[in-house]
Amino acid sequence: MTNNVFNFFLNIKGIGAFFRDLSTRTLKEEVVEQLQENIPILLCNLEKIFPPGFFDVMEHLAVHLPYEALLRGPVHYGWMYQYERAMKYLKGKAKNLAKVEGSIIAGSLTEEVSHFTSYYFASKVRTRRRAPRRYDDGGVAPTYAVAGVPDIFSQIGRLGGKSKEVWWSSEQDAHSAHTYILLNCEDPLIRYFER
Repeated sequence: MTNNVFNFFLNIKGIGAFFRDLSTRTLKEEVVEQLQENIPILLCNLEKIFPPGFFDVMEHLAVHLPYEALLRGPVHYGWMYQYERAMKYLKGKAKNLAKVEGSIIAGSLTEEVSHFTSYYFASKVRTRRRAPRRYDDGGVAPTYAVAGVPDIFSQIGRLGGKSKEVWWSSEQDAHSAHTYILLNCEDPLIRYFER
């Protein structure tokens, strides 16, 4: 039983290594030839472990993948993911579902025309190409001044994440944190220590 489990994990590991090596960005011809020799042995070992009902045509297609990689080059050039993503983007432009192709063309033309004409707008006109970055404050942090409040507390902003109740394990920890904040403010805060 232990030997069968070991063989099972060894074969699954071999199949994983096969697909990992086949999917690398750079392929060497000798590596692909080695993969081509090893995959039938791995599949035969899996056929010894699993019942015949487990196997159909798809499991045996892995035998042809190294040969296709030799003909084509790296596998990622043959994948359809990039084209499927592009088609999803284009189908999102379709407003008239009765005439999808024409609607995609019209949406693409509208986007291209609006992009290229934005080069000729005045520099003060905000376009998608000239929009400031999401968190760009222009180098000046907005503040508000309140009399008697230290500068460290005058920054405008909002907290990120979910609100949490702050608790201290002891009153000494809370006092230490409060003292640290007051000592590291830019303004002299001696009057706060007198309280």
